[in-house]
Amino acid sequence: MEFVIQRNDLVRELQLVTGVVEKRATLPILANLLLEAEKGDLHVGASDLEVTIRGTARATVVREGSITLPAQKLHDIARSLPEAEVQFKVLERSQVSISCERTRYRIAGQPRDDFPKFPQPDFSQGMTLPAGLLRSMIERVSFAITTEDPRYSLNGALLFLQKGSVALVGTDGHRLAYVSQSADIRPPEEIRVIVARKALVQVAHLASEVASDEPVTIGRMGSQVFFAVGGHVLTSTLLEGNFPKYENVMPKTCETVLVLPTADFTDAVRRVSLLGSDRHSRAVQLSLGSGKLDLSSETEMGRAEESLTVDYGGEEIAIGFNARYLLDFLQVVGTGAVRLELNPKRAGDDDATKARAGDKPGQLKPEPGGEMDYRYVVMPMQT
Repeated sequence: MEFVIQRNDLVRELQLVTGVVEKRATLPILANLLLEAEKGDLHVGASDLEVTIRGTARATVVREGSITLPAQKLHDIARSLPEAEVQFKVLERSQVSISCERTRYRIAGQPRDDFPKFPQPDFSQGMTLPAGLLRSMIERVSFAITTEDPRYSLNGALLFLQKGSVALVGTDGHRLAYVSQSADIRPPEEIRVIVARKALVQVAHLASEVASDEPVTIGRMGSQVFFAVGGHVLTSTLLEGNFPKYENVMPKTCETVLVLPTADFTDAVRRVSLLGSDRHSRAVQLSLGSGKLDLSSETEMGRAEESLTVDYGGEEIAIGFNARYLLDFLQVVGTGAVRLELNPKRAGDDDATKARAGDKPGQLKPEPGGEMDYRYVVMPMQT
C-alpha cells in the first residue's frame, strides 16, 4: 500500500475517529486504526467492538492496500508534521514508512486480518435530522449520563423517535436531562433505544464538523444503531435493560418559579462552591426570601456566600443542590436567562419542613423556552 495525503486532511480525519479507540484496549489490535487505500481515497476506521466508526479522506493512492497502525502514536506523529504532503508506504513485515519533507518515520503495523469487520447499514431504512439539531440535543443531555452506575442501561441515553418528533433522555439517578424537538421524520414504528454515551459523544463531535443543516441519517439494524454524518458512519451496539420511567421524575407543577440571568447565576454558583473539594462537599444552599436569593456553602475549609436580587415575595425557602450539577446545565443551556422551578410544599408539613423546598427535585429550563423542550431535573442535597 502506498498513498500521499495532505497533513491537515490526515490530522482532521484522525481527530474524528481516534475517540472510539480505548486507551486500554481489551485486544491489542483494537488500539490500532485501520487504514485502507482504495479507489483514490483513504478510509480510516476504529472499533472497540461495541462502537465502530469509518470515514474517508482525500488522498492520492499509488498502490491500494490496507494496514493497521497504533492510533495514538499515529495521531501524535501527524500533529507534529509540517503542513505539507505526507507519504505512507507499507514495507516488508508490515513496517510502514511515513515521510513529510525532511521528516522520516518507520513504525510497525499489523495486518488487517484480526481487525473487526465494519457493519454495513442499509441507509435507505434511516431517517434524517439536521446535524445542528442533533448536536444541540446531545450536548444538552450527555453530561447527565452516568459513567459509574453498574446498571448497564444507565450508561446511555434513551433515544425516542416517533412521527413528527425526536427526544433524548439521560440520567445518573441523581439528575435527569430531557430534550425534545419537533422533526420531519416518519418512522414506520416508534423507536425507543438506549444509545451508549460514548457513541453519542462521538456523533456530536462528527456533527460539529459539518454545516448545521447537513442531514444526519439515523437508523436501527437489529441490535445496533447507525449514524451517517458528513462522510462518516458510526455504529453502536444498543444497550440492554429497561430505561427508568423518566416521566415520573419530571415535576408536573411547580409553585415557585424564579427567572435568573444565566451569567450571574453561573458565576455565583461557581464562586460559592470553590471551597468544596469533591462531589459530597460541593453542595450549595439556595435560600430564597423577599427580593433576594442567597447562595452559600460551608465546608471544613470555611464558608462562602453571595446574594442575587430576584423578583420574589413569597415564603422563605431553602434547598441544597450539587454545584457541579447546576453548572453542567448552565454551561449548555444557551439562553440569557433560566427558569428555576422549586417544588410545592406539601400540606401538613411541619415548620422545619416548610422552611425547605421539600425533598422533591427542582427543575431548570431555558428562558425563553423556544422550540426545543429542554428540562433538567435535579435531586436536592443536604447542606
